[in-house]
Amino acid sequence: MKPVCLRSLTGFLLVAGLIGCGDGGSADCAEGEVECDGECIEIEPTLASIQAEVFDVSCTASSCHDSVSPQAGLALSSEEVSRDNLVDVSSEQRPELLRVMPSEPDLSYLMDKLDGVNLASGTEPMPQLGWPMCEARIEAVREWIERGAL
Repeated sequence: MKPVCLRSLTGFLLVAGLIGCGDGGSADCAEGEVECDGECIEIEPTLASIQAEVFDVSCTASSCHDSVSPQAGLALSSEEVSRDNLVDVSSEQRPELLRVMPSEPDLSYLMDKLDGVNLASGTEPMPQLGWPMCEARIEAVREWIERGAL
């Protein structure tokens, strides 16, 4: 098995385990929720869920990637805008990489930004406020990409 597959499988098992256990790692979370950064959230590997639980909370709330003046030309203000600006679009910071390469999270610059690896010189991991993001959010993004970023 290639390392990429092992990493993906590990992430999937982590998310599946957190979601499947019912309490999400915290006795205060309801069934189907996971504890993330001190709160209970329900997150799935879909763009709608990622928009609500990742982009709206971490990326546009801080005005970094809103539609007014998005950093690095990346607006994430709605599902449609996010899809149009992420999937099969070259990164401004690392033009040789796509922001999201469908089915290839390890070749997607968005994952590098969330994981804090392989960053362009002079750039920071994301989100700037609150990095590192909780693992459940990162793994939902990774699985969404693995499933083809639909």
